[in-house]
Amino acid sequence: MTPYLKQIANLLYRLSVIIVFFSVCRLLFYIFNHQSFAENSFFDIIKVFFFGIRFDYSTVIQYNLLLLLLYLIPFNFVNLKRYNQVVGFLFYAVNFFLILLNLIDLEYFKYTGKRTTADIFNFIVMNNDVATLLPQFLMDFWYICIIWLTFILLGVYLIKHSPFKKIEPFQFSIKQAISAGLLFILIPATLFIGARGTGLKPIRIISAARYTHSQNIPLLLNTPFTILHTINNEILKPITYFTSNELDSIFSTTKQPNIQTITRTNNVIIIILESFSKEFIGSLNGNTGYTPFLDSIIRNGLVFENAFANGKQSIQALPAIFASLPALMEMPYISSRYSGNRLSALPSILGANGYHTSFFHGGRNGTMGFDEFCNIAGIKHYYGLNEYVGLNAFDGNWGIYDEEFLQFYAEKLNTFPQPFFSSVFTLSSHHPYNIPDKYKKTILAPNQQLMSITYADFALKQFFNSIEKMPWFKNTLFVFVADHTAKEQTSQYGTRAGIYRIPIVFYHPGKSMLKGKRTDVAQQTDIMPSILDYLGYKKPYFAFGRSIFSEEKGYAINYSGGIYQYFEDNYLLSFDGEKPIALNNITSDIYLKTNLLADSTQLASQMETKTKAIIQLFTSKMIDNKLFIPQTY
Repeated sequence: MTPYLKQIANLLYRLSVIIVFFSVCRLLFYIFNHQSFAENSFFDIIKVFFFGIRFDYSTVIQYNLLLLLLYLIPFNFVNLKRYNQVVGFLFYAVNFFLILLNLIDLEYFKYTGKRTTADIFNFIVMNNDVATLLPQFLMDFWYICIIWLTFILLGVYLIKHSPFKKIEPFQFSIKQAISAGLLFILIPATLFIGARGTGLKPIRIISAARYTHSQNIPLLLNTPFTILHTINNEILKPITYFTSNELDSIFSTTKQPNIQTITRTNNVIIIILESFSKEFIGSLNGNTGYTPFLDSIIRNGLVFENAFANGKQSIQALPAIFASLPALMEMPYISSRYSGNRLSALPSILGANGYHTSFFHGGRNGTMGFDEFCNIAGIKHYYGLNEYVGLNAFDGNWGIYDEEFLQFYAEKLNTFPQPFFSSVFTLSSHHPYNIPDKYKKTILAPNQQLMSITYADFALKQFFNSIEKMPWFKNTLFVFVADHTAKEQTSQYGTRAGIYRIPIVFYHPGKSMLKGKRTDVAQQTDIMPSILDYLGYKKPYFAFGRSIFSEEKGYAINYSGGIYQYFEDNYLLSFDGEKPIALNNITSDIYLKTNLLADSTQLASQMETKTKAIIQLFTSKMIDNKLFIPQTY
């Protein structure tokens, strides 16, 4: 073998080591998150691992393109010691960082239900808590650091012992120089074409749907791939499935209120519960739960048993709840280039009609852009960690413990003029699930996460004990909703449907019309139109959700990893932007094993039409800055 061919073989050997490491990372990802993939057969998993190599190869080649050229330059200086040290360091730095990104999702996936995408960098920039929380994360997930260090040591050992490592200095004859020059062009070009794919469109996230069920897409993909392919996704591109006339007949974001509705001037309080999955609510989960107080509210309120979050992140919840805006793009609205768009949000509508508006969150001011979004949504008064007055109750990580902050909230509510709109976002049931030391022996639950849920529920009970004595209490509509689900405890809640199941509860002290359980589909975006309908608001407004008091059919929609999910009645349609890839009955087939696409073509077609209409409207309204109806409130 000539020295230059040895040089090529040495490079290919290095790349092969990294690709093998990616497969090992996939195995670890499967082990750490096996509940999310528990319903697969052994053959299904083997198939995922086999086709996953295709995406690993694509990732490794695309991230190493510059290094390919540096390694393959057909000149003698590539054998200089200093040159090799610099290029070798770059190779290690790039590729072991890719390994780290894969390892982060061993745990982060439990909270997001998807592989990490490029929006993680915006989250880091926007979130003031990252630097403070980093030591806690390193303590909690120390084993990821150990695993990463093991990869580094093993990788360096294998690469240093390459069978093609020793390359003798060489001189090119004219003929050899021409051959080397052709190889220098041909090899990177061939590797890149293989990485990109030979189709009209390059390999991308939704390409994974060709090889496995949508539930398994996070397992088949790798994290560096999803980050690379979502970097430019902040810019939406126009989508046209239907003409304007066709679109108007399918779905409308203009809501026409019932002018016969009685106008009410009730106060409105929305309580957003951090990571309160349906799985944790006893009255919604076969009486196995950790929220006795919320259960008591549910018994006296109106609850939706088939309620879904529109996203998997806290930053996606506020636009859905306050502005009826689902999370249908990779980048959360709050951190996207469209965050300056005008919104027709619930607080701004109520504020224009004489309501005092406020928002409370016990975390640091600036966390996840909540304070900035509140300004956009028309909330006049923001209360965060900076505004908190009370006992020293900092949890050491995020902010003020729920019990003390909710008591502060109760005191402030009593000072507001009526009618008022207010919302509080709880905190303590967020990782790392800290609860006050005084409760660690009295709150009983199987693990720390569930202890934090029980503590947050207890804090909520103490809050209601305080406010039920206040004169405005019986004239207030309360809405309870989770921001998103948490890490699941059972495989039933690890499915594509289960990871979005949350509680949505409407409660008004003494109002019998807001009682009972409903099985129709509801979502976070329904909250704004439902409140406006309940209050008797008379003017048209913009919303993707529907009022639960109307006769409009309930649905829910969310988006993750290139797949749109549309829920209606007992069914879930998975849509990749071009075609349906699965139809499941979420009631009779809770683990989503049976794809009904071939047997229920008419139903699938109807659901596909509605899904396309919503996507087209979302995209066009976002691009054109028309998330509102021009009017005088």
